[in-house]
Amino acid sequence: MNDLHISQRHMRLAETVSRQLVNALTRRKLQPVFSEFYITHLAGLTPLIAVLDTAKLGDHNPYTSQDLLHQLSTDLGGLPVYLSNHSGIRYVILLSPLPKLPRKVDLPLDIPRGELAVGVRFSGQPVLLEWETLLHLAVLGATGSGKSIFLQSLVLQAVRDEMKILLSDIDQTTFGMLEGHPNLAAPIASTPQEALGLIEQAIAECDRRAELFRQVPERPQKLGEYNALMVKQGKEPLPRVLVVLDEASSVLTALGGAKGAMGQALATLGWRGRKFGIHFVFAAQEFTKDILGPVRDQVGLALCFRVGNAQMAERMGCKGAARIPESRPGLAISNRHGPIQTFFVEQSALGVRQSLLPTLTDLEQTLFTRALAEGGRLSRARVIEWGSVTEWQARKFLEAWALRGWVSKDAKSDNAFMTTEKIHDLLTNHPTAPTASNPLQPSPTGLEPKN
Repeated sequence: MNDLHISQRHMRLAETVSRQLVNALTRRKLQPVFSEFYITHLAGLTPLIAVLDTAKLGDHNPYTSQDLLHQLSTDLGGLPVYLSNHSGIRYVILLSPLPKLPRKVDLPLDIPRGELAVGVRFSGQPVLLEWETLLHLAVLGATGSGKSIFLQSLVLQAVRDEMKILLSDIDQTTFGMLEGHPNLAAPIASTPQEALGLIEQAIAECDRRAELFRQVPERPQKLGEYNALMVKQGKEPLPRVLVVLDEASSVLTALGGAKGAMGQALATLGWRGRKFGIHFVFAAQEFTKDILGPVRDQVGLALCFRVGNAQMAERMGCKGAARIPESRPGLAISNRHGPIQTFFVEQSALGVRQSLLPTLTDLEQTLFTRALAEGGRLSRARVIEWGSVTEWQARKFLEAWALRGWVSKDAKSDNAFMTTEKIHDLLTNHPTAPTASNPLQPSPTGLEPKN
């Protein structure tokens, strides 16, 4: 303990909390069989870890319910209680106050390819999610809470990753600057019926992709696998698709609620879309009771900005979102990562072509510029020689560039990789990402050339 410099105040508090935790479980007729308690420092916080002896518990479910965690927090005077059940069952009780999140964090330019940047946690570490494994999102927030800016940052990143986008903007205040953008797979929906048309279009795309998957002997199970096979065969990969349904609660209510046409369509897209690289975002100021359950069942990540309905936020796994002050736009509670200060983008950035282009590292700019000057051929040997990288790194670069449509195999050139018009256009006015933060292992994503 001395090496960790635990204060005497925290030590005394830990002893008191340990006794209260035992009593709280006993009152609920649960067995307080703890194998150990210990206190530590973690990312600037001082948590008490209470480890249950799972071999003596019997049914584990009563010990891991969200309701129990909320009750224990109340019994412990409001101290936050978290559950860690990756290896056994541990209650994590935070003894120290939470550090303050920054009030504003600009969306970085050097986001790794194939990843979605959400925001930063108390530790200062960014929350980065891979598109390949990303579950659907639910985003809640009152007017002025930062919800719209967060949605704009999602779309900005999707466009940078050369995804296709389907947008519903009933109030016509969130995505108007993207009207007519080439990455739009359909005009921006401004009525509930048009929004339903977008979801039906996304389902039709699932059908089309399912047929394409069936035609591949290797039977890919997700878009990344399918696109990797297409690149090896010199064929075009498929782009990911982001579907954003703003004011989703109003749209669902107008079209019959959770059991109506839109509710059924969203349920279908929910269980089919992820496999085929189609992701959707529910966004609303709040969800009515009949909509809340079906929405919660369809999403993997819920993000609640300031909301007026504390019970709704708690049911979405975002307890505390109703207490976010109006003075903290962009601050949100998530059901998986706790409090997050989401990344900020200027609304005007979505209307500027430069900010929507994919970023090139200095190394990529050098390699492509030299390749174009020498006939466009960009073999693995040239990437190794010109970029001073390993053979493995060169192969990963070429795979990622092929997925983005920056290089393609040319049968007339012994099936070697050649630069495309797409990279030529990008080099003309490209934004350069900071080299230090850009990884040497680009993440493959499913993309296709813009129409």
